Amino acid sequence: MNKRCELCDFKFEKETGFFFGAMFVSYALGAAEMIASLVLFWNIVDLSPLMVFSIIVVIAVLLSTFNFRLSRSIWTHIFYKN
Repeated sequence: MNKRCELCDFKFEKETGFFFGAMFVSYALGAAEMIASLVLFWNIVDLSPLMVFSIIVVIAVLLSTFNFRLSRSIWTHIFYKN
């Protein structure tokens, strides 16, 4: 991750451990994705519980890198002031 924004020179990591809070954002994103997948594939598509569990695991693994970057971006934007 870059230390500063190339466009506006915003310093991303304000202090050591700044992105510790982004873990909570990532947890919330992952939980929301898993719950949405559960509702979709179990209630709407009507798949077996084992198949639904397998799909949720695959979705969680595939979206983990996306969630990592998105959660850091959300956490940074909470503290960013124009």
